[in-house]
Amino acid sequence: MFGDNNGEPTEIYKYNESLELHSLPIFTRSQLSNYNGETRDEIYVGIKGYIYDVTSNAQSYGYGKPYHVFVGKEATRLLGLNKLKIDDLDGKDTWDYSDLGDKQLAIIDDWIKFFKNRYKIVGIIVDHEGE
Repeated sequence: MFGDNNGEPTEIYKYNESLELHSLPIFTRSQLSNYNGETRDEIYVGIKGYIYDVTSNAQSYGYGKPYHVFVGKEATRLLGLNKLKIDDLDGKDTWDYSDLGDKQLAIIDDWIKFFKNRYKIVGIIVDHEGE
C-alpha cells in the first residue's frame, strides 16, 4: 500500500513526510466540521489527529457521495470498523478508537498509508472543544 503503482513514494507522500507538524494549523472537532464541501469549499477528513484535504476527490467525498460520512470529522473509529454510517457506532464518538483491537488498529494504519499517499495533511485536531 506504500507509494504509487511502482512502489515508489508519491509526491504527496514525500510532501507529507517533509512537513513540520508543529507548524500546521490546529483545529477543534467543531472547526473541522465546517470543512465539509458545503459550509466551506474544502473537504477534510481527520484520522488519528491529522487532517487530510480530500477536496480533489469530491466525486467520492462530496455531499451525497459514498464517503461523505468521513468528511468534516475525526473518522478514525469509522475507518477502523469499516463503517459507512454513524448509526453503526453504538453511540461511540467517531474519534474514539481506544477500545479497538489489534485487527482494527491495523486497518486504521492501512487507511493512514492510503491517505498519506494521496492527500496532503493540512492540519492537526486537538482533543478538546475549546476555542
